[in-house]
Amino acid sequence: MKMLNNPLALIVSVFILFVVGWNTFFIIEQTQQATVLQFGELMRVHNTPGLKLKIPFLQEVIFYERRVLDLDSSAPVRITTSDQKRLWVDSYTRYRIVDPLLFYRTVKPANEIGARSRLDVLVSSAIRNVLGKATLRGLLSEERSQIMHQIQEEVSALAKTLGMEIIDVRIIRAELPMENRKAVFARMNSDLYRIAMENRAKGVEAAKTIEANANKERTVILSDAEKQAESIRGDGDAKAAEVAARTLGQNLGYYNFDRKMRLLKETLHPDNTTLVLTTESELLRLLEQSDIYTRN
Repeated sequence: MKMLNNPLALIVSVFILFVVGWNTFFIIEQTQQATVLQFGELMRVHNTPGLKLKIPFLQEVIFYERRVLDLDSSAPVRITTSDQKRLWVDSYTRYRIVDPLLFYRTVKPANEIGARSRLDVLVSSAIRNVLGKATLRGLLSEERSQIMHQIQEEVSALAKTLGMEIIDVRIIRAELPMENRKAVFARMNSDLYRIAMENRAKGVEAAKTIEANANKERTVILSDAEKQAESIRGDGDAKAAEVAARTLGQNLGYYNFDRKMRLLKETLHPDNTTLVLTTESELLRLLEQSDIYTRN
């Protein structure tokens, strides 16, 4: 009752309760995780969101992001490729803190500034190591994805020991020094021209081989077809002769007449043939009886 009658004491009591409560309870957001320290020693880690407790004034809380964070390289990395090409390389990294306990023990300062500083060194080292074994042509070709995968694997292995997970590492720019660009581009054009000529020569050789094989197959096919046609034609002539002999043999006079008519047909042409015969010629008698003689 005395406290209620003393407004100052009431205000002081409320203030003390507020301060104690403020230092006892803390809230972890859905996108956060936290470590609780006591005199600099790690006491526990909170990975779930919600209202949490700590010992007031003796313990402190450090919050970390659970979301994916971005890191742009602080400065371009100068590297020399395996084919002695010098490049300036800018990179981009996406990472996440997955083990706050390990992160706190290995990264100093144990915050995003410390994480960026450590990752910047790791990424630069991995880029120098991997690109130093690659060629400029490989970096500009389909091998680029494999090269980036090697860089990410190397950075991931080192970042894992710091409590971080590497989501992605990308090279956003790789440029030649100004003083080397003309010489490098001229050499690349020369190499590309040489490769193009080699490919063209291989193509011409392959085309000649294909054409020769095709001509050979064509000759074989035509020869086989001709043999087959001759065989079929011979069988047909034989059957025709057999049928003719069997039919005409029954009437010898008609056979002789038919033979003479065939001979006459093969010899004469209605338009430009001149034939001189004696009056006793049997062929003349046939012509007198035929339509050919009547027409001419």
